[in-house]
Amino acid sequence: MIHLCKFIAQDPSFTISVVNIDSLHDEFIKHWAALEDLRLHSIPFSWKVPRGVDAHVVRNLGEWFAAAARELPGGLEDLIRKLGEEGDPVSCIVSDYFCDWTQDVADVFGIPRVILWPGTAAWTSLEYHIPELLEKDHIFPSRGRASADEANSVIIDYVRGVKPLRLADVPTYLQGDEVWKEISIKRSFVVKRARWVLVNSFYDLEAPSFDFMASELGPRFIPAGPLFLLDDSRKNVVLRPENEDCLHWMDAQERGSVLYISFGSIAVLSVEQFEELAGALEASKKPFLWVIRPELVVGGHSNESYNGFCERTKNQGFIVSWAPQLRVLAHPSMGAFLTHCGWNSIQESISNGIPMLGWPYGGEQNTNCKFIVEDWKIGVRFSKTVVQGLIERGEIEAGIKKVMDSEEGKKMKERVENLKILARKAMDKENGKSFCGLQGWLEDLKAMKLDRK
Repeated sequence: MIHLCKFIAQDPSFTISVVNIDSLHDEFIKHWAALEDLRLHSIPFSWKVPRGVDAHVVRNLGEWFAAAARELPGGLEDLIRKLGEEGDPVSCIVSDYFCDWTQDVADVFGIPRVILWPGTAAWTSLEYHIPELLEKDHIFPSRGRASADEANSVIIDYVRGVKPLRLADVPTYLQGDEVWKEISIKRSFVVKRARWVLVNSFYDLEAPSFDFMASELGPRFIPAGPLFLLDDSRKNVVLRPENEDCLHWMDAQERGSVLYISFGSIAVLSVEQFEELAGALEASKKPFLWVIRPELVVGGHSNESYNGFCERTKNQGFIVSWAPQLRVLAHPSMGAFLTHCGWNSIQESISNGIPMLGWPYGGEQNTNCKFIVEDWKIGVRFSKTVVQGLIERGEIEAGIKKVMDSEEGKKMKERVENLKILARKAMDKENGKSFCGLQGWLEDLKAMKLDRK
């Protein structure tokens, strides 16, 4: 969202106000000097997440979204009225797809809502097909959660624009209680009311999905990614301090040799899983850069075991609590990325030509992992997700070797290098499909603004 806002702000005819919940807003303003073109506003929310959505929220999605729909619309309406009274009327709302309540707020003021879709175009089609998935009892199943055997054997082949996938590859969040089910059903229809949908992906990566959704929604469904390629300033909001010393360590490593491990800002590991991963990294003998957030290990890791690992691998690896990921992935010594399969991480990896080991945690990450491995063939996955059970060190080490040392791994590298070219071509300022789509959208928005005046 920040990348998109900075892009819009380059046009002097727009004023950008970034609205966040109060706990995130309070953290943002500590890091805001670099983004003086954007204005910051907050609205109150009872849930406090100063570093963004966390594992607790992910485990309680129904309560989180119900609270958001109950508490946030009034705060946003009050803010819009206040801005109008101050002579700065709001002419458009750009909001994340999952903030579907903002459509009702936009309707109150008679202004357009623009959806920023933060993931793949294929994911939009899966959400669009929620009514059919429900009808066939493939999500929120009436008989309870499917067994592992059923999840791996049932094939879903009716989601248009998406290759057939196993029930196990349907986003994990499309399970849950009645509250979350009702929220999901309501959300899937709201997309049709938006004036535009900007998708943070690129056409050449998933043309069938873009084609299907455009056939349903028309030209307002726009490939707009990878959005991070719009911004080469290195100035951005970081809610965790980045350790740039790792870049100097990477300078001393051989080209294409480093395994980078990051589970993003939400995923957590058990102590046992943490130790199995540590054992695999040590046994692999690969140089590794590992992001270990303070809260990564549930209950904390064993100091004795961890200190021993650090001592034994002090000449092999580098550990940070947070890394400057875009610069890490662009570094010449990068070899492979062990990732939780969050979409930003995947798209950043693709755009830098880095193959992946997928180890999803929640949300739609299992679906993203399926695309990496089966559709695009630019990585491997393990036999279980983070939350499904223990992956032993032998399996992890075998995955590392497959991606970084095998002939199959070389082919993965070739494929992702080709996708890197296409990703960067999409944001080419002359003819890039995503860049030109964004420019066209801005011109349409400007014309609509003039018409309103």
